[in-house]
Amino acid sequence: MKILKRLILDIDENLSQIALLENGKLKEYHPEKRDGKNILGNIYKGKIQNVLKGMQAAFVDIGIGKNAFLFSDDVLFQQENLPKNITQVLKPGQPIMVQVSKEAVGMKNPRVTANISLPGKYVVLMPNVDYVGISHRIEEEGERKRLQEIVKELKPDGMGIIVRTAALEATEQQMREDLDELIRLYEKIQKDFQNAPLPSLIYKEEDFAIKYLRDLLSDEVDEIVVNDKEEYENIKRYLKNVGKENISVTYEEGDLMGIYGADFQVEKLLEKKVWLKSGGFVIIDQTEALTVIDVNTGKYVGKSSLEETIYKTNLEAAEEIALQLKLRDIGGIIIIDFIDMKNENFRKDLLEFFKKELQKDRTKCSVLGYTQLGLVEMTRKRVRSQVGSYLKEKCPICEGEGMVYSTEYIYKRLRNNIERVLRHIKVRKIYIKGNDKVVKIAAEKEIVKFYKEKFNVDLEVVVDNNKKYGYFEIEFE
Repeated sequence: MKILKRLILDIDENLSQIALLENGKLKEYHPEKRDGKNILGNIYKGKIQNVLKGMQAAFVDIGIGKNAFLFSDDVLFQQENLPKNITQVLKPGQPIMVQVSKEAVGMKNPRVTANISLPGKYVVLMPNVDYVGISHRIEEEGERKRLQEIVKELKPDGMGIIVRTAALEATEQQMREDLDELIRLYEKIQKDFQNAPLPSLIYKEEDFAIKYLRDLLSDEVDEIVVNDKEEYENIKRYLKNVGKENISVTYEEGDLMGIYGADFQVEKLLEKKVWLKSGGFVIIDQTEALTVIDVNTGKYVGKSSLEETIYKTNLEAAEEIALQLKLRDIGGIIIIDFIDMKNENFRKDLLEFFKKELQKDRTKCSVLGYTQLGLVEMTRKRVRSQVGSYLKEKCPICEGEGMVYSTEYIYKRLRNNIERVLRHIKVRKIYIKGNDKVVKIAAEKEIVKFYKEKFNVDLEVVVDNNKKYGYFEIEFE
């Protein structure tokens, strides 16, 4: 049976979401707040504030109200003839061109690099390093060799090129045109750097839809559904430019995440416990420093030996963990406590299977192996905040010790649940029962007035403080 790959773009005034579904199952998910604070990939004319010799790093003012952190490795990569000392290259007050490589996460400042990279349709241009790379997701040796030969011909002296997965079967002419466009863009960025005030933004990353389409289209998407007319037109133009006009693009109003069954799957990403089909489960605990994952057999009792039961549970857990790391965008150090196995062959097979599952992730993952305590130790590159930070906010009741649904997400869930009722049932009146937070949001957003004017239906919001913070239920007559 053919797998249907559908890309959902649910654009909202507060929160935009993009989800890749394979036969209805969530495989990729990226939320983004529409507050203008997403700076990943942006290029700035920054001002060196101070240089820390002991840390071999510098703080850079890029004009966002919070200094960015620049490590020596991110600026000295091109200083071959100089001692590897950041104080000999950077001085306070000095202008520098930097690109945001990691968003601010928790208490950490954003991280920037002087090693600029500009992604195109088929290649990524790295103007400051002499380097050639091919996407690890292009596995066929003949195709890798073909692309390597093309890149050798096209690569400008002193510059680097990484061939993207989308270049699979691309022609030399297509790659040449893509590269030429990126070189022109970099020349413009250089010119803007010379003329721009200090500090200032000189290049802004693509908008929400195109930024993710650029990566996700390499997965041979069958259909794209979007609920915003402006983004719908942008997507159609982009697909024409990259020769992907065969992909169906549909404009559809309403709660797309709910209509296509993605919203319930997203809500599960906010839970610690993840159930496995066999009856086992995985517990995911995230902290500032690292993420700890525990595997349990749960209700699964197996059909043969205990060792076989544990092995099958671990394999199922490994597949689910690889998916959850990608969906939740968990980065940094990750420790996994698989159920202990005495059979050494089972242990090796599990580790190899886990590594293979992680190869499906676009973000770089490194598995270091088993620790002396039998735990699997790995890292996943962290470039942006994890999914939970977009859908939850610090709880005013516990003063940040835990997390609750954010105002934007509660409001979206309210509207989605009301409109789900209206789509399927003819009602005279709808009752919303929730705690003070829900009542406050309903009042601030004028939900009662909105649904009366648009749908001619009466709404009544009832305070029920027995409900958990941010929770509610819908009743109707």
